[in-house]
Amino acid sequence: MRGLRTGLSVVLGAAVLAGCGSGNDAQTGQSTPNTPAAPTATSAPKPPRQAFDPPKVFEKTEAKFPDGTFFDRDKPRAALHDGNVYSVDDKGLNAFDGITADPLWAVPATVTASGQDATIAPFAHQDRVYAAFSGKAPAQGTKPARPVIELVAVNAKSGKPDWTTTIDVTVKDPGNTNDGQTTVVGVSDTSVVVTYYSNDASIGQTFVVDASTHQVRWNKDQFLAGDLDSGVVVGNGGKPFIGEQRSLTGLAEADGAQKWSTPLGGYGTEIMPLAPKIIGSSRQVYSTADYQFDLIDVTSGKSLYSLPINTSFGAGYRMRCFYDQTSTIVCDGQSERTFAFDVNSIGQKPMWEITKTADRVPPSVTAAYHGLVYGTGANAPVALDAKTGQDAPDAPGVAPEMVDKYLAVYKGATYKPTK
Repeated sequence: MRGLRTGLSVVLGAAVLAGCGSGNDAQTGQSTPNTPAAPTATSAPKPPRQAFDPPKVFEKTEAKFPDGTFFDRDKPRAALHDGNVYSVDDKGLNAFDGITADPLWAVPATVTASGQDATIAPFAHQDRVYAAFSGKAPAQGTKPARPVIELVAVNAKSGKPDWTTTIDVTVKDPGNTNDGQTTVVGVSDTSVVVTYYSNDASIGQTFVVDASTHQVRWNKDQFLAGDLDSGVVVGNGGKPFIGEQRSLTGLAEADGAQKWSTPLGGYGTEIMPLAPKIIGSSRQVYSTADYQFDLIDVTSGKSLYSLPINTSFGAGYRMRCFYDQTSTIVCDGQSERTFAFDVNSIGQKPMWEITKTADRVPPSVTAAYHGLVYGTGANAPVALDAKTGQDAPDAPGVAPEMVDKYLAVYKGATYKPTK
């Protein structure tokens, strides 16, 4: 089941890579339930904020968030959930009021980072926020320091950790491996899926943690998950080297058994979690250097919509897709074409499509929420009706990167809806 990390559905470049570490045996985590939270910030009670569903117009707040709250270079650090901002760094998980930037609570990480911030934005699911911290267990005697992941599940309102667990990461040369990038990919009622990727050791591993016992149920080497949905963990399989054979593969959430696999050739694919049972897959074709985009049923691996994209040799092509959390998937192909599907009737013909004409240009889409699509039009932010693709009556004032009924986020600033 999907939660919320950011409004961007694009997965980081590292998430298309699956590494070549050693060992496929499940690791046993050490669980620490009900770890005390750090002292929470105190403030006067605030009046209930007004919800706009969907929000049509925004105005900028005066909130001043700490540097690095939303991004660390190109790495997303924050999730928006019920109008509040949840952000991670190598020191811990922090919650902020989205309107004022007042600190709400903080949960410190207990693992020791080796100097580089390798933690990706937290994952909000129902009433909890999940974060995975990358660090190292200290050396003991002749045993070198080794990489570990600290996974925490925190009550979103109180900041009280419900549970934590530590996962050992098996690598060939732990003493010379810096912190790997850790990501909470997905959460269901029974599992939490975490990935670990290290450029230093060319490692891509996926760990599926049991939500009840807080122990690793299974893990998979040379497999980097990109989504958890409908009992299936979907990810890139194979070594992260150009020319190595790669695959898009679905594994059973319960035990890691392979349910389906699609060969990809010498490149992996960018996985975009979208609607229930649907992912987007955008990749470069190794044999031709052109691009291929598909909407895929995660339960079967079947492509429901397929779009080959011819490009000049070596030219990149970025496809971004968003789900409005109700019934529409909208995609933006390099701002050359924008098109949408009803999630219940995906086929080769989109529900609507915008290409460049003398009268209209495709918007560069940044988010979608409850029947509205947000982005930048010919010269300013614009909102579209998700069902028809027509311009909405009101100009939103900003093209949000994250949005819910209480708040929008754009380039490190927050915006409250006024209509």
